[in-house]
Amino acid sequence: MSFGYQILGFGAGGGAGPWMEATGGTLVNYSDGGTDYAAHYFLATGSFVATIGTDATKGDKVDYFVIAAGGGGGNHIGGGAGAGGAVSTSGLGTAITSGTHPVTIAGTTTGGGGNPTPDGTDSVVFVGSPYAATGDGGGGGAYAHGPGNPGGCGGGTSQPGGGPGGTATQGYAGSSSVPQGSGGGGGGMGAAGSGINAGIGVQNAYDNSTYYYGGGGGGGGGIHGGPGGGSGGQGGGGGGSWEQASGGGAAGTGRNPGQAGSGGYGSAGGAAGNNTGGGGGGGAHGGGAGGTGGSGYAVIRYKVGP
Repeated sequence: MSFGYQILGFGAGGGAGPWMEATGGTLVNYSDGGTDYAAHYFLATGSFVATIGTDATKGDKVDYFVIAAGGGGGNHIGGGAGAGGAVSTSGLGTAITSGTHPVTIAGTTTGGGGNPTPDGTDSVVFVGSPYAATGDGGGGGAYAHGPGNPGGCGGGTSQPGGGPGGTATQGYAGSSSVPQGSGGGGGGMGAAGSGINAGIGVQNAYDNSTYYYGGGGGGGGGIHGGPGGGSGGQGGGGGGSWEQASGGGAAGTGRNPGQAGSGGYGSAGGAAGNNTGGGGGGGAHGGGAGGTGGSGYAVIRYKVGP
């Protein structure tokens, strides 16, 4: 994915005070550890419009966290999808310029209905020419008897011998080892997929919340009485589904929780929570579609007081 950077305008506020002033997204003001912050979080594509301050050390500095969309879950004993990859900075060490900074938030990812399974798309925050902070889209979960897709976090495999779990560029890999007739859990930003269960995500509090983001999707449950659907990772991952009437995997919690997996022949995998970057759950035996991958998210914060 290719992007450009351009200064499109100037920020809010009429004068150059010591601290940055900005508009865009949803504004939250709070104090943490004796420092006053303003944070702007984005649930959809928009712009962060900044006027930098005159303070010599922090007047032009920000922290950010950005996560891509999770991949789609695999169908028909599908692997759980990998979560979207995330990047962040801390310590108010990232310089930004006055002007308009585009923020691209990745949309949801369609769950797999065949081969190949869709991967998540990228989320991007431009913090200064020519630098862009990019979260890599999550890898799709495997279609039956196939490998997981690579991505920000890797998708889970499907069945022993189907191939490895997908590798990760920013988080963790999808599961490569599963019981016969099952799908592997997708990788998360905090841990790899393990067996049919997904890896957990990571916590970020820059918008003064304590949500987790980037949980992988649970793998589809085993055929002919094998294990139930895998659990989605904490951070919005969808649960895997199972051909039996009960036993779908649990959903992962997050800003918006994912959906639990379903029970029944041909059941679709659970969808990941919106704006979590979670991976979709794997579909059940019988052609069950993979769960939808969760859309992305971004937050930018800066100092507004001593």
